[in-house]
Amino acid sequence: MRILIVSDIHSNFSMLEKVLLRESADVLAVCGDVTDFSRDDVKRFLSTIEKFSGVCLVVHGNCDYEDAFSPIDSERIWYIHGESVEVEGIMFHGLGGSTRTPFSTPSEYEERYYRRLIEGFEYGEVNILISHSPPFGILDRTHSGVNAGSKAVREELERFDAVFCGHIHEARGVEVVGNTTVVNPGALAMGEYGMSNLGREVRLMRL
Repeated sequence: MRILIVSDIHSNFSMLEKVLLRESADVLAVCGDVTDFSRDDVKRFLSTIEKFSGVCLVVHGNCDYEDAFSPIDSERIWYIHGESVEVEGIMFHGLGGSTRTPFSTPSEYEERYYRRLIEGFEYGEVNILISHSPPFGILDRTHSGVNAGSKAVREELERFDAVFCGHIHEARGVEVVGNTTVVNPGALAMGEYGMSNLGREVRLMRL
């Protein structure tokens, strides 16, 4: 399975169009911050994704409004916040929004909320988490030196073969912790993205 990983589009849908023209994949994993504080831009996102022939799995970010994604109704575009879905025998799980920030963005949650969602997932033989927040202490360090990831995701890391995340643009990278591969592809708004084969072999790319 070939997976295209993007995050932090921030309404720069021209970049999304470019990467969809450049890469072919079975699954498009969208790790949040699709828009830049705009409910209406979700429609622009959906229109752009129609050009993708595979399955798109998306969660919202802290700069997105959760309620703008809930009405998505498509056979190929699945909004999976708090859900587990199977694609070709692989279980994908979704966590949107972020933990608390100093900026009072639209979609911020307490760690106990994430713990409850993770506990409720339906796990399979291979499990991939699509999360806006990175695990605490892994690819989550801001320019100011603060670790801004989720402690709940870090505590439950071993449940997942791979974690695709975003949120902290400057923390782009790939890190293997135990048996889990964590990928922060960077911000697609700046032309950064990732390609993965089942979350194991990962290449960080740039437009």
